[in-house]
Amino acid sequence: MRSRPVISVVVLQLVVAVVVLGGSALLGALLPGLPGYSLTGPSQSLVLVLVLAAGLVVFVAALRWWRLAGFTPVWQWRELRLYWLPVVLLAAPLVGGVRAPENMAAVVVLVVAYLATGVFEEGLWRGVMLGLLRPRGVWLAVVLSSVLFGLGHLTNAALRGFSVLILLQAFGAAVQGVGLAALRLRTGTIWPLIVIHALHDISLQLGTLPIAAVEAPIDTVLCLYGIYLLRRSKLPPPMVDAEAAGQRGR
Repeated sequence: MRSRPVISVVVLQLVVAVVVLGGSALLGALLPGLPGYSLTGPSQSLVLVLVLAAGLVVFVAALRWWRLAGFTPVWQWRELRLYWLPVVLLAAPLVGGVRAPENMAAVVVLVVAYLATGVFEEGLWRGVMLGLLRPRGVWLAVVLSSVLFGLGHLTNAALRGFSVLILLQAFGAAVQGVGLAALRLRTGTIWPLIVIHALHDISLQLGTLPIAAVEAPIDTVLCLYGIYLLRRSKLPPPMVDAEAAGQRGR
């Protein structure tokens, strides 16, 4: 996978698409009453994101790609001050007011679903994919992983039905991905990104403002911030994991 990183990340993207599309069809056949997407109870979306998050962790563990994927220990983190902007932006969806969850079950679904989403999406696109692509150049790694991140959101049409909002979500994710990738490269970790990703999604659901209207400026700001970070940074060399180091030593 390391020798052909572009092909590898495209294959990973296709595998995820097959899991989402095939899993949605299978769940629909086995559990016809299970909704594709819900914020108040079990849904196909919740089941699939839990499966994908668990699968990603097993995949990274099997290949011993913890460092390559950004699951680094605290003492290897750098420049955490750079997270000030995404942390401030967490409040943006709430400026128009807060919408309280319907019940405790909705709170549990929000926390579990979006924490799993953070682990899966950051672990795959800012973790494995960015780590594999990094040796081929910073901008190739950032742009390609961000474009694939956006395309990955198109499979939401299988769970929520196709709409213009799905296209906007995919475009926004690709734009936002530039900033998230830059933070990953500058700080050497995806742990803070996982937390910020989850809190961002929860904040969007709890805010009273239209999600599309809030996401557009947030995505744009993060993209510009990412470009700024990459232009002014002295980036570290590509990530090295234990397996790769061991192979070079033989």
